[in-house]
Amino acid sequence: MIKILKAQLELKSSQWIAYLIGLFLLLHAGNACPASVKTNRGERSGPISIVNQSPIQLLFLQAIPDDAETLPKGQSSLRLNTTITNTLLSQTSENYTGVVDMEMIRTSLELQYGVWQGVEVGTSLPFVYSYSGFMDNIILDFEEFFFDSTRTVRVHQEAYKYEYYIKKDNRPLISGKKRCSGIGDLVLRVKGKIWDEGRTLPALSARVAVKVPTGEKDRALGSGEPDYGFGLLLQKDIKTLTAYLNADVIFPGDAFDQESVSLREFYEVMLGVEYRVSSQMSFLAQVNYITRPFKDTGLQMLDRRIYDLLLGIHYLTEGGVFFQGGAIEDFNRSWDAGADITFFLNVGKNF
Repeated sequence: MIKILKAQLELKSSQWIAYLIGLFLLLHAGNACPASVKTNRGERSGPISIVNQSPIQLLFLQAIPDDAETLPKGQSSLRLNTTITNTLLSQTSENYTGVVDMEMIRTSLELQYGVWQGVEVGTSLPFVYSYSGFMDNIILDFEEFFFDSTRTVRVHQEAYKYEYYIKKDNRPLISGKKRCSGIGDLVLRVKGKIWDEGRTLPALSARVAVKVPTGEKDRALGSGEPDYGFGLLLQKDIKTLTAYLNADVIFPGDAFDQESVSLREFYEVMLGVEYRVSSQMSFLAQVNYITRPFKDTGLQMLDRRIYDLLLGIHYLTEGGVFFQGGAIEDFNRSWDAGADITFFLNVGKNF
């Protein structure tokens, strides 16, 4: 317990200040807008807009899970997405060596605005804090209790240690600094409705996104190069269920040209289902599939595709502020490619 409290106190005050400012804005917006004001997202809450939290994948643009609807002209959506992630990876190939042993708290400010009917713009700006963590032994005990075997790297891990680097030919390719904190990469998005949902056809929208390299590459807060991507979003209501499908292609910049490492386009597919218990509460499940921008490095943490499963709950208060909580876990042999476990708590408001 003392170690847990100590790890929590290590959080830099700037992160809490940024979080509290965002929370104040949300609550102020909730007081300024009557509860009777509703958007076309008033009953649907999904998908939950959290990208894959693997530290390596966060260097690049990722497509946030989203629905096919757009905000009406002049209406906005503001939210704070906060995650805590534990990652443990250690691998060696002929030319590459990589270790990711850390926990990360990431708070992303998400803003969407309806510029006119059928067209929505949005932006994301994350604040990242990585440190040695407190969940290592908890995860080890959980895996040993519920599963027949535990990953060798987890068994031999030195608990509460921070390491984050990728080396090629013993030269640093990616290097995170101990207890690193700072602003990540800014993302700008535009989404446009193609057609509305019909009796049989799902709603369909298209989107484009650009990553602005505001995160410092030397501190592993970004790739240091702009990325861009395109995607399609489908959505279909079936009584109290809503199904979501996102399909995106991302084109990363030449972030590691000087190290003679070429990157390729990668793909993301999200399939989600939301079950509405009432107008205020719903349960969500999302499966994400992600290919990787690296190839032929021999390290699964760089090359191997990632599957992850998100389970979450959404609750809308009488004042119009909503809360979302849950967890994300990798599966289908993705445990040597991405993050071990992610927990999230989001707060937001449509106004």
